[in-house]
Amino acid sequence: MNIGARKSLTERSPIPERKILACFKTKIRSLTVIQCYAATEMTEKDKKEELNQRLSEAITTVRKTAVIIMGVMNAKIGPNNEGLEHVMVRHGIGDMNENGELFSELCANCDLILEGTVFPHKICHEASWVSPDNITKTKLTI
Repeated sequence: MNIGARKSLTERSPIPERKILACFKTKIRSLTVIQCYAATEMTEKDKKEELNQRLSEAITTVRKTAVIIMGVMNAKIGPNNEGLEHVMVRHGIGDMNENGELFSELCANCDLILEGTVFPHKICHEASWVSPDNITKTKLTI
């Protein structure tokens, strides 16, 4: 880490269950980055909801800063944004999975935007995962 970045780091704390939070003081405003690795689709729904609740609590505690959530959320969002227009645009692919429902709900409750759905992409850049048979394509959203 360079000296400027090290000096701007004001807080760093692990959040239980595969998440870490880092707060930075910039010239413009404070920034919080939350790096997380969500449960897979195979995990029990109660466990996924508990992990999302902890993430929501972390976001709420730093809400006066700009917040960036990054990592692997294992969330398929899809293009259907009915009722979620303030959270996402219609540039997802595939069908929304359970993790996608939980993550889009979290974003709606915390007033966050799913950035991967905002801008259209070239078809060759849309999918973040393609099956070995080249038929199934998925855009996993962080």
